[in-house]
Order: sequence, then structure tokens, then C-alpha cells
Amino acid sequence: MQPDDAAAEQMVRLGEELRRRHGLKGRLTPAPRLHLSLNFVGSFRGPPTRSVMEKAAALADKVSARAFAVTLNQVESWKGDPHPLVLTGDEGVIGVQLLHAAIHKALVAGTMAPRREPEIWPHVSLLWDKAEAPKEFVEPISWMAREFVLLDSPYGEGRHEVLGRWPLDG
Repeated sequence: MQPDDAAAEQMVRLGEELRRRHGLKGRLTPAPRLHLSLNFVGSFRGPPTRSVMEKAAALADKVSARAFAVTLNQVESWKGDPHPLVLTGDEGVIGVQLLHAAIHKALVAGTMAPRREPEIWPHVSLLWDKAEAPKEFVEPISWMAREFVLLDSPYGEGRHEVLGRWPLDG
């Protein structure tokens, strides 16, 4: 799911502020690439096959969920090399978790996901850095989630391609 333009710009400004404040050197994620991952469809050595993407899209067509507000209000570095600096939320991600569950149910029905629903930690990655930043509360960044998207993210290419969009009800 992608934040609206205003929220994406707030995230970029927050990333810039955190870079300065914590002496981070990592490159900021550009506003058009900012997203909150919901469900994982698979890893592929090359581009996913057309049939895989068509099947995922057909299953996404079956997902029914209402639009909801997303609010992210904390940042922290997660483990990794380099460490992702992520923007997370507390009560502001309940709708994200419900949408994740609805998509997972559709993927299970289409045999594209294991029956057991994986735990998710809704987040937006602002940048990656060798140094870590402390966990802290920040001014909340909110937007209305009115759609979800299917993204292809070719490993190591630093880009995302939107393969499909699905509106949320109401």
C-alpha cells in the first residue's frame, strides 16, 4: 500500500531530519517508492512469470475491505546489514493488519500462501544505514488507505513497478 503524496512528503522530510539528527549517511527512499508491505507473493530469480502475476491479480480481485486511516508514529532501526530505519505505528495500523488478513485468506484459497498467516510488522522503510538510530516517537503521519497495489520489486534495482491496483470500499 502506498501513502498519499502529502504523507510521502512528510516521510521524506522526517527521514532527512533523522539523518541530520543521528548522523546517518544512508540514501533516503524517494517519495514515489515509499510503501507499506502487506503480503509477500514470492521471490523469483528473474521477473515473475506472467501466469504468477495474473493469478495474484485474480486473487486480489476477490479481496473485499473497507478504506481505513493509517497512522505511523514511531521510528526505529531494525536488525540488518545495513539497518533499515523504519516508520511504524501502534493503534494506527489495525486496519493494515485486517487488510493483510483479508489478502492472506485470498492467497491461501489460491494456494499462493501457506495456511498459517505470517505475523507482520507494518512499516515504511525510510532509509538503510550502517549506523542504528534509537527507537523514538515522532509526530504522527497519517493517510487514508483507499487502495492496495501489487508491486514487482526487482532485487537490487532500486525500483518498484505497480502491476495492479485494487480500490478499498467506501
